Amino acid sequence: MNKIKFRPLSAFITLAACLSIFSVHAKEVTLKAEDGFVLSASYKSPQQPSKKGVLMLHQCNEEKGMYSELAELAASTGFHTLALDFRGYGKSVDDTYSLTKMRKKSLSRDDYFSNVRKMRGDHWPSDVKIAYQYLSKKVGGDNISFIGASCGGGQSLTLAKRFKPKSFTFFSSGMNDERIAQFVALSDTPALIIASQGDEYTFKSSKKIFDQAKNKQTRLHLYKGNGHGLPLFSQDQNLKNVMVDWFALHGQ
Repeated sequence: MNKIKFRPLSAFITLAACLSIFSVHAKEVTLKAEDGFVLSASYKSPQQPSKKGVLMLHQCNEEKGMYSELAELAASTGFHTLALDFRGYGKSVDDTYSLTKMRKKSLSRDDYFSNVRKMRGDHWPSDVKIAYQYLSKKVGGDNISFIGASCGGGQSLTLAKRFKPKSFTFFSSGMNDERIAQFVALSDTPALIIASQGDEYTFKSSKKIFDQAKNKQTRLHLYKGNGHGLPLFSQDQNLKNVMVDWFALHGQ
């Protein structure tokens, strides 16, 4: 086994390892942002009534499809799930907001990254809020956990200042001092913190937020190697089960 764990996950119920108890309904949805921009998201839900949800925010070198199998598994065990394509990524693109077109239009590498940072800062928080509100209507309340991979973890913290989640999952989500301070202010919420020891920046900040967490149910789930986000699903075939068990434990 190539992983080590602090505060073992042995107390988790193994819902994800059982046979699916619900059939899954899936559809692609479009959401209108506050400025009229059209966002793309994938929505999955059990066909049986449920009041539990998971909002899924991808890493910045991927798109919402990274969560397809996780969302299917979570929905099969009774969760409404919504995986959002951030503005500029996947199918959430137009002539102005598209990484490919922004790169072509930029005068330099620095100009490109400046424009990307501006897009993320100016629009992503309100876009994520729209996604949360959509899922909240499906769930019928605020019984929603957040999972954010890499930069998606930071967006989940920004959202949590307005809408407190049932739990966090930080999936290879490296954080600067400002983000760590945001987490500490919210760390009474249980968090599953996932990182690889060789993913140095992510590992160091993950250890910091674990050490400063207030909730005693918070877990630090570590791997050998330098896997970052999505590749960890291939490195550990059981990781999706670990995540869904976490949602189940804190999504009641």
